[in-house]
Amino acid sequence: MRKFASSLAVAVMACLPQMAFAQSDPQVSVDVSVGGGVATNPFLYSDGDTAASVTVSLSPSLFVEDELGQTRIGGDLRLTQYFSDYGSDVSGRLEASTTRRLDERTDVRVDAYARTVRSAARDSLLFVSGSPEPSGPLLPPGPPIIDTTIAGTRARVTSIGTSFGLSYLIDEVSSLNTGITLNGTYIGNGIGFDYRSATAHIGYQRKLSPRTTVTLDTQLTAVDYLGRRTGDSFIMSPRAGLRQQLSDRLSLVVDAGISYVRTKLGNGSRSDLVSFAGSIGLCDRSPNRSLCVSAGRSAQPTALGGVSTVTTASVNYDARLSRVDRISLAGRYGRTNEDGVGLPSERLTDFLGASATYSRDINDRVAFTVTPGYSKIFDDVQPRSANYSLMVGLTIRFGKPR
Repeated sequence: MRKFASSLAVAVMACLPQMAFAQSDPQVSVDVSVGGGVATNPFLYSDGDTAASVTVSLSPSLFVEDELGQTRIGGDLRLTQYFSDYGSDVSGRLEASTTRRLDERTDVRVDAYARTVRSAARDSLLFVSGSPEPSGPLLPPGPPIIDTTIAGTRARVTSIGTSFGLSYLIDEVSSLNTGITLNGTYIGNGIGFDYRSATAHIGYQRKLSPRTTVTLDTQLTAVDYLGRRTGDSFIMSPRAGLRQQLSDRLSLVVDAGISYVRTKLGNGSRSDLVSFAGSIGLCDRSPNRSLCVSAGRSAQPTALGGVSTVTTASVNYDARLSRVDRISLAGRYGRTNEDGVGLPSERLTDFLGASATYSRDINDRVAFTVTPGYSKIFDDVQPRSANYSLMVGLTIRFGKPR
């Protein structure tokens, strides 16, 4: 944990010095939200009960930009008090990223994050923290932050990581990119196994036309389960893909390949498994509306102590109805097929979630929100009741107005 904390600190410090070269004023804001609501099974427990709650959250952010790049630092801290046996729950995240242009052909990017959560439905699988700016037509979909194997358990999950990426423009139509990512996941209450991973990737892109780009990418990942040798794995995933701008508003990203997984077994032997890996994403964006759908399949480490096949799908819709009214819809699906060799048992876990948020700006600093939601885990080990929720709240922004 200390090594990953040091990596996070180094990455954050790498972001901070860039502000000294900023040509524009830093954009600083702090959102303070107060709300309340009711949920029928907020943590998706097998024996969950209906509970009312109040929530207070603090979300600071900093954005700095100059002619050589930009830096973002943000996070949130949330305290929820339940009027039931659930007691109180604290969750938080800290994220930092900086992108710098070294010369006319070379860009570098450094990212870091730390998160701690207990509600997988609210914090990880359904309500994704933050609203990152789109990069290119559409980023390929990724796996859930927390795998479904521990969703609905009484476990706090802490994850921390950092990454470094470098992109190089070969000529007007082709480029190379490479990077390294370090991650650590730590599960409380003895529910699962802590693990660390290190990933290196290299990719090549070539423009066939102003609207069409082909991509080649290979990822190499080493997974280390702490305190045990069984489950330690090596993952190699080569992929080929296409980025297509179908129209001024519509963009498509698709890639396909394989995941080769080598896993250490308890008897000193190893297993080899090859499976399909790929992703697809389609986005329709206009100034006042956006609709994105995506899906992906890949081999990922899980808290059970081995690599499993993870399938994800999502849909997001956001529209500004008027100058002060906005509506957002989100749906998430995740499946963890724990069929990897070396896992203690075979298990299939599905997660389904949906939410809708209506927000109205009372003025340029205060907004009122209403969010109904639904989430459910389908587990072949034990039945779990669905969670129906309704949250209302007020958000006040200090610093940069909306």
